[in-house]
This record gives sequence, C-alpha cells and structure tokens, in this order.
Amino acid sequence: MLLKEEIRNNSFGHLPLKYRVHLMRYIGSPLIVNKIFYNCAVKIKSLNEEIFCKNEILLQILFEIQKYLYGNKGDKNHFMVIFDKYKNYLYEYDAFGGLLLSLCFNIATDASLILNIAEYNEEDDNEYDFEVWNPDFFAEIIWSEGIYFAAPNSGSVRKREAYWFWVLDTIKKIYRDTDLEIIPLSYQNRIDKKITIPFRNQFDDTIEAQFKDVLLYIMNCEPQKLKEGLGYKILFVSCIVDMFNITSSKGDTITLNTKNVDKICNAFRNIRKLMYKNNSKQGAWFQVEISLKNRDIYTSKFNYDDFDQIPSLFHNPDWLLKMFKEYPRSKEYTPEWLRKIIGNKCKYLKK
Repeated sequence: MLLKEEIRNNSFGHLPLKYRVHLMRYIGSPLIVNKIFYNCAVKIKSLNEEIFCKNEILLQILFEIQKYLYGNKGDKNHFMVIFDKYKNYLYEYDAFGGLLLSLCFNIATDASLILNIAEYNEEDDNEYDFEVWNPDFFAEIIWSEGIYFAAPNSGSVRKREAYWFWVLDTIKKIYRDTDLEIIPLSYQNRIDKKITIPFRNQFDDTIEAQFKDVLLYIMNCEPQKLKEGLGYKILFVSCIVDMFNITSSKGDTITLNTKNVDKICNAFRNIRKLMYKNNSKQGAWFQVEISLKNRDIYTSKFNYDDFDQIPSLFHNPDWLLKMFKEYPRSKEYTPEWLRKIIGNKCKYLKK
C-alpha cells in the first residue's frame, strides 16, 4: 500500500528506481526477479500483438526466455550470446528491443542491473543511460507511451500509474507462487506454409563472360597458379564483409596475396550488382560456390535463400538487414528466415 501511495503522489505516476531496487533486493532471488521482468514483457506483448507478430525475432527471444525461466531449459550464458548478437539490431525497435535486451542481460548476469548497481545512491532511471535501464522501466515507457522525464513526449500519467499498480500486484502474485505465469505466452500464427521461391533468371551471356574473365585471372594468379589436372572449389561470400577461399581437390588451401584477393572480391561484387540490375525484384545472392576444372569447364551455385549454407560468421542480423537495404527484393523472392529479420523495418520491392 505504501508503494501505491508513492505512485499516486508522484506527479508522473512513476515508481522511482530506488523503491524498485529496495523491493527486488528484498526478494533477493535473481530467478524470481527475472520472472517478474519476464511477465512485464509478456504483458507488453499482449498489448502490442501486431508489433510482435510482424517482427518474429521478438517472439522467438521471448519464447526462449520462457523456456529457460519456467522450463529450466538451456543455459543462462546463452542469453548473453543473444544480447551480443542482437544488440544493434534490436535497439532499432526502441523500447521493445530494449525491453528484451535488458531481460536477456539480466538473465545472463543474475539480475545485476537491479540487484547489483555499482555505487547506487538512490538515483532514478533518468540518471542512467538507456543501455542499463531495467525491463520494468522499458515496459513503463511502452505502456505509458512516453518517457516520464522527456517532455513534451512524457506520455500518459494515468497509464503509467495503472502500469505500476499492475506491476505491484504481479510481484505479489509471483512472490507467493514462483511458477506462476500471469499471462501464458501464446502466439496465434498463420498456417505455416512452405515458401516456394520462383525461378530466377539474372544470369546471362554478359555475366558469363565476366565470370570467365575472373576465373581466368584466378587460375593465373602469381605466385601460386592453379595446377592443370586438379579440381578447385572457389567460395565467395559477401554480406557487409567478404570471405574468399580456394581449396583443391586434394584438400589443400590455395593462398593468394591481398592485392589479388581484393581484385577478385571487387570483381565478384560487381558481377552481383550487374545480376541484380538484370532483375532487382529477385534480390542479390549472398554467396557463390564455383567448382572449377578449367576456364571453360566450371559449375556455379548462387545462394540467395539458404540460411544454413551461409557461414555462421555472416549470421549477424544487422549485416543481413543492411544487405537487404542495399539490395531489396520482392516478398515472393524472400525466404521466411529473412522475412523475420526484415519484420517491418524495410519495405519489399513491388512485384
């Protein structure tokens, strides 16, 4: 009751951080604290279903958190991996991304953002950078549609007050029953049909001629010319950064000097750009794999859509999103995994 009075008497309808720190330290258990924060996140999801459904990575992370906190599945260190992997990507979602990132960080560090604030002297949220805000405060921002100290966009005092009343009731319920989920996490998904990507036709005689020129250059590179009679596998991957390697049929790695590699990578990127211009709605490939016998006998395989074939180094969602922004494609040529990363951040090309 005392905390509810504090909320009523606060001109913003805000519950200051010092009271929340005291309350969470009284609870003492990082697991219970994170369950409280998790339920704040699920409540926000229930009020903003459209945003979560359009951006399925948000849902994916929330389900992983639920399995860990309530199903005892996984390792808490996994959530620091999620935090590092999606940090830049999710902060573009403003408070929604910040809410999940903060929750992941708290799970990985035993709720350190609220239980172990360094040299804490009863400062409020406004005295800290957003990177160390707690999930309950991100949830307040979303619920009240504003930041209490950011006039004129400070949001609704009435909504903020209602939010903190709900939080206090939630804390009481979870403290009494630590297995309680206030709102069961659910997702009404559309029937998951396998997406069939239409045939692409970006490769033409001009592109083939340029390919042969690049392959001839590769074969004649000094100081390690490719040997006649051996087969070679050439792999070029490009998504913000490049990867290029050559292996022989004997399993040897062929090393070229930096100048040659740079020239080859530039040539492949130019070829990709030309192919994209041939039919931009079909998108741009992430990688090309070439099996080479000689300049005139080779096979090439372009990867536009297969996430599992892309080396793990390139699984960074920021890179993949930037790649889409550089080479947007129509939705019919976009696989499901890429649609999830795109969410509502970018627009598809029209058919």
